[in-house]
Amino acid sequence: MLSEVIKNYVTCRKGCSLRVLESLAMWGLATKAEIENCDDKRRFKKIRMELVDGSFVESDCFLDEEVFQSIRIINVYIGLARQNRAPENIRVEG
Repeated sequence: MLSEVIKNYVTCRKGCSLRVLESLAMWGLATKAEIENCDDKRRFKKIRMELVDGSFVESDCFLDEEVFQSIRIINVYIGLARQNRAPENIRVEG
C-alpha cells in the first residue's frame, strides 16, 4: 500500500529540482541520497535519492555548490526521519 501511495504522490522521478528532493526527505520518504557527476559538465552534479519503497528519484544537474548544500539538508532530514521512525509512522487518510 505504501508503495502505491508513494507512486501517486511522487510526480517527478528524473530531472527534479533540488527542492523537490528536499521536500521528499522532509516528509520522511527518503532512506539515502548520494551525489553523482553529470556527463560532459564540469562542476555540475546531481543527487540520486532512494525512497522508502525502494524506488529512486534523481535531480537535474546543478552547480556543485548548490548540490553540496542540498545534500546536507537532505541528510539532516533523513537522520531526523530515522530518529523518529518516520517510515513506520506514515499514514494516509482520505
